[in-house]
Amino acid sequence: MTSDSENESVFYTACMMNCGAGYACVLKGHLRDGRVVRIEADDRYNPGVGREDAVLSEEDLLKGKLQSRPCAKGFVFHNYCDSPDRVVYPLKRSPGSRRGEGKFVRISWDEALTTIAGRMKVAREEYGPYSVMAARNAGPRLMRLFQLWGAGIDSWGGSSYDAASMMAHIVAGDNAQYLPETGTGSAAELLTHSKLIVLWGLDPAVTVMAGPSHQLAYWIKLCRERGKQVIIIDPRYTASAEALADQWIPIKPGTDLAMFAAMCYVLLKEDLWDKEFVTKHVEPVGFEKWKDYLLGREDGVEKSPEWAESRCSVPAETILALTRLAATARPAWLWCAYAVNKKSHGEQTMRAFAALQAMLGYWGAPGGGPIFLCRRHHLLSPFGVSLGPGGDYRVPKSYRSHQWAQGILLLEEVRSGELSEKDYIRMVGWKGSPAVLRGFNPRVFLWSVGSSGPYERNYLVTTTDSANDEVRAMEKMDFIAAMGTMITPAAKYADIFLPTIQRPFEDRAIAVCDRGAWTTIAFMPGPVKAPGEARSELWIHVKLAEKLGIDPRKYFRYYTSDESWDIDYERYLKDCYQQIAADFKKRDFDVPPWEEFVGGKFINCDEMEYGLPRATYGDEISQGKAFKTGSGKVEVHSAYIADGSNRGKSQHLDPLERPYNFLQNDWGDMPPMPAYRPGVRGMDDALAGEYPLMLLTTHSRYRVNSWLWETPWLRDHVYQHRVWINAADASSRGIEDGDLVRVYNDRGAVVMPAYVTSRILPGVTVIHHGGQYAPDESGVDRGATGATLLGGDFESCVTPIKASNLVQITRAPTAHHEG
Repeated sequence: MTSDSENESVFYTACMMNCGAGYACVLKGHLRDGRVVRIEADDRYNPGVGREDAVLSEEDLLKGKLQSRPCAKGFVFHNYCDSPDRVVYPLKRSPGSRRGEGKFVRISWDEALTTIAGRMKVAREEYGPYSVMAARNAGPRLMRLFQLWGAGIDSWGGSSYDAASMMAHIVAGDNAQYLPETGTGSAAELLTHSKLIVLWGLDPAVTVMAGPSHQLAYWIKLCRERGKQVIIIDPRYTASAEALADQWIPIKPGTDLAMFAAMCYVLLKEDLWDKEFVTKHVEPVGFEKWKDYLLGREDGVEKSPEWAESRCSVPAETILALTRLAATARPAWLWCAYAVNKKSHGEQTMRAFAALQAMLGYWGAPGGGPIFLCRRHHLLSPFGVSLGPGGDYRVPKSYRSHQWAQGILLLEEVRSGELSEKDYIRMVGWKGSPAVLRGFNPRVFLWSVGSSGPYERNYLVTTTDSANDEVRAMEKMDFIAAMGTMITPAAKYADIFLPTIQRPFEDRAIAVCDRGAWTTIAFMPGPVKAPGEARSELWIHVKLAEKLGIDPRKYFRYYTSDESWDIDYERYLKDCYQQIAADFKKRDFDVPPWEEFVGGKFINCDEMEYGLPRATYGDEISQGKAFKTGSGKVEVHSAYIADGSNRGKSQHLDPLERPYNFLQNDWGDMPPMPAYRPGVRGMDDALAGEYPLMLLTTHSRYRVNSWLWETPWLRDHVYQHRVWINAADASSRGIEDGDLVRVYNDRGAVVMPAYVTSRILPGVTVIHHGGQYAPDESGVDRGATGATLLGGDFESCVTPIKASNLVQITRAPTAHHEG
């Protein structure tokens, strides 16, 4: 930390927003009287320079010697931390109050932890080891506690890219738990090799969602200035479509597979496909089945551009021209972003895109774009030394994370005989032994304990199932414990609430960005003293373990005493960094010593990676290594899925005896190769007769899920929470801009102002992800979170989350809203 003036000191830290940039942004904070008073942009490189590429050499530009500037969210984060709504003492629900009222009284840490541990023990004794459940993305801290304690059950999967991860394993044999171990290239590769950029469902100017670098929109702008054409395919005319694209192609949501199939059809019919690549790297029997499907030999229907137009609304001539361009402007950087797959049959959309990339020969091609996910892997180091030996108990990860509420609600129907166990397993995405299901008796709900950040703690807003169903599920619990920094709508249902410290200003930590953005390793110095009695999540789990009868040194081997906590934790951090440093040293890279790293000298992996090949699956393609599939090649058709005897097994193993991490016991009607089917609760579903508008819940420029909703600097004139509706759809309903409208379906209803616009395809509507769940006495959500309207798809494969649904919009009784 350095001195900026007599009264202020300056520090650098990493932004902790889970926006997809993966902690890549650097914040320059100004500290006065123990508080962060303002945030400035990163100035470690090129200080005082606005347009950095104008002063950098080409080599330094490609090495990523650029300021890692934050977006609006990062600049106001200190305002969020200083919120008057911050909880800084342990709380319990007020005696006599109902869950959801949000009435709490202050208690001591000892009472809070003793109460939680006591309720956990009673549940295990009376109802068995599977009576204490975690919600979604519980995290390693709670899983470690369950392992050492010998009881507990958890969900499986995340939210953003599970469909892609599933297909990375099935198609390419890539079985990394969350992100494929073989990632795509870098922004340097995009800038130097790609001749064309085509993005499906991505708005990098707003969401900063991953990509091959931090600030992907900036790199795309550089590409365009160098003559590379940019095409964006999206139902919305986004900020990126306006500012970055040469062409915007609107498409019906959930129909991208039809477009990919038609592009593959054109490649075949016009002999534009890369025969050499396919012959060498694609399993031939399955590829012939794919060709049969495209050419109509299977069903008598050719998957031509005209066929696709009738399904996705993209003109046939546009599909034809785009295919020819992608096949000739080589290499073309194509990306099917995560949002495209967050719908019914999203896993098949991902597989069809992988087949398209294979037919173009872009697997392993420098500048060819990602196949499944954007992530660089070459310099990722092992991070995080062990907290200590694990326990013997293997925590079941049984119900799909976004189906946790249905896992509770539908269980009653199974026990009453109204629903078969087989149907339950399919509907909630159950993985593992049915014996665990028969012992599943949820009573204690550890809501968010062990999650990795406050953006995951408002489940009623951030999950993709009906908030109304989630409330019903929580009300069935005997006891709920939660942790966080504020009483969110979901936290109002807790019996005990534990206050946590807030990253990045109050917690010392090492931030490793490895989510596709420029890979930065940074230190968060935690210069602000946590208010009140707020504690770190690690401390909370250590002390809860102690209350459960577990030696705290067994949970955290660095622990000596509460009085020495800061010293013990610093030893842990230093060992974590030494592990990283040793790994880099093996590869002849120098990193700063611990003292300099703690002082603000970050590690820029882009600089170290300069000159390394970083193409997707480059080792398999350029070096001829076999893919880890049964055939050793890319498999467009899955023999495992085609074998009906595998469906329903309690464990699915690939040909190398590795588990398919994202494949539930019963995958429903998922076909063995990509085939277009109208999405469940999509625009061509019969339900559209009653609910004719397709709702998308896209991310906002000013929110990370619901996080920062409370921040006054990002409200009112900066961001107004409105439902987007096309001008033609609004006119037919008598809706004008600013009118209060009711958005509803069979899952719930919200009331909010309308934003009437021509920037969205007719028949499509948008409520930005976030909002606050605030039901009135009739159950209508006045906080207007899109999650209230989600859920209800119990037919298609559960691996892709469903962040869309069908809705209707009408004028609300009070029809006009000012502001």
